[in-house]
Amino acid sequence: MAGGTSIWVSSEAKTDPKAIFNLRLLYLLVAVSWAGSFYGFDTGNIGGILTLPSFQNAFGMSGVTQSELDNRKGTIASMLAAGGSAGSLLAAPTSDYFGRKWSVFAWGLVFLVGALMQMIANYEVLLAGRFIAGMGVGASSMLTPQFLAENSPKSVRGSMTATYNLMIVTSLMLAFWVNYGVSKWSFPGVEHDNSQWRSAMGIQLIPGALLCLMIPFVPETPRWLINHGKSEKGLENICRLRKLPADHIYVQTEYREIEAQVIHEQECFAGHSYWVVMKDIFTSRSNFQRFFLSVMLFLFHKFTGTDSLNYYAPEIFALIGVKGSSSSLLTTGIYGVVKTVTTIFYVGYLVDRVGRRIPLLIGATLQATAMLYLALYLRFAGTNTETVGGTPAGGIVGIIWIYIYAFGWSFGHSVACYVVAAEIFPTRIRSFCMAICFFINWIVDYGITRATPNMITEMGWGVFLLYAMLTYLGVIFIFFCLPEMKGRSIESMDNLFERPLWTMWRHAYPTEEEKTRSDVREEIMAGKLNDQDDDGKRNRVEHVESV
Repeated sequence: MAGGTSIWVSSEAKTDPKAIFNLRLLYLLVAVSWAGSFYGFDTGNIGGILTLPSFQNAFGMSGVTQSELDNRKGTIASMLAAGGSAGSLLAAPTSDYFGRKWSVFAWGLVFLVGALMQMIANYEVLLAGRFIAGMGVGASSMLTPQFLAENSPKSVRGSMTATYNLMIVTSLMLAFWVNYGVSKWSFPGVEHDNSQWRSAMGIQLIPGALLCLMIPFVPETPRWLINHGKSEKGLENICRLRKLPADHIYVQTEYREIEAQVIHEQECFAGHSYWVVMKDIFTSRSNFQRFFLSVMLFLFHKFTGTDSLNYYAPEIFALIGVKGSSSSLLTTGIYGVVKTVTTIFYVGYLVDRVGRRIPLLIGATLQATAMLYLALYLRFAGTNTETVGGTPAGGIVGIIWIYIYAFGWSFGHSVACYVVAAEIFPTRIRSFCMAICFFINWIVDYGITRATPNMITEMGWGVFLLYAMLTYLGVIFIFFCLPEMKGRSIESMDNLFERPLWTMWRHAYPTEEEKTRSDVREEIMAGKLNDQDDDGKRNRVEHVESV
């Protein structure tokens, strides 16, 4: 457990009770994080599968014009993102009304149905399956970081939430290598053998099944329970997850922060309807600034061009001079390894020691510079490099820059927007705000994925220049507007975002006092935490349940 959640490097974790880092928390982490493999396997699979002759023959893509081929590739690849945009919106009401736990389970089943449909060699069924699986992926992309953040001790919240992204890139890497492996199959009639592309496509069924089998045994998040008037059950689940008694100072501090935020929210706007939630977002300066920041982070996350690389990496490597489909897939496989190794370093070391802000600034700058090199190289060397004897020198440098891009992505935009969105919102508005953020994420993903084959054909080097300029712009926004979340409790964000968003760079790093919600901190300092009498406790619980 320690190696997976940065306990060995996080100063905050070293002062926490050792009991909170237990096997129950590890089981929850593993069970929920399987959802990351939904996205990773599908994203990594489809780009390579689209290049397989057996797949093209099975779905009527052989012998068509380049324009028709681009359209079909774009439609197939982007259908998952279209489903993702729908799933991310639908996940909010299921999460709020049925709970985080059973929502994750239900959407895992939806993903499994869609994944099974993709194994059928019929173009229309394939598109429907990718849309349905996409709904499961989109819903899980919102629910999983939320579930992990709400259950995590604050000292390792970044690492636990980022494990979802680690599963994405690990599965992405495995999918790249599976594609490379099946591309090397050589026997008579392989180009008409559906087992080739089905072997690559079917691997995504494994994490879907594991998630659905494991989720029923994890506890519901205490924050959802307390927010829905089930304070006693919420306190019980905190004790179960932390393996500490109810009167322990750690448990009482966490419980009281959650409870204080719930009471404050209900005093401002009573109820849980989405009309109330929207009023809570757009009439509260603190809430609106958090919402705006998260939306912008997701936009800049997409504007780095990562979807173009993830879905069409083999073709982009071929664009800079990598010869042969197997060579392109091999180079793509190494790209996946770079992403995975760097993400392991981020999850195990950076996110809860260095934080979210500095790695994102450095990583985004590396990504922008990599895209700028690709744009300049393709502008002056051309997109149809026909040299004899292998990849030209400029193309080799381009490969290195793509690997640098993967390095920067893995501790920057790959993770930061997920972690930040999962940890900055109050409980009542968290599902709604995250649903909107992920809807934007997936709808932009759909547009980019659908358009990339046509954009590369029509715009060439201009695509990469556009990504570079947008990513540099994002670096400026992040510097001024993104504070550091490391070490802060989720509930303490209320105080932080009362300040103007553009001044966050001046208050980026919290003092010890700012890591805990101010009203609860004052109560602790006044000596009331352990002296609270039974009547006071009962009155607070009754107040939460009554609203």
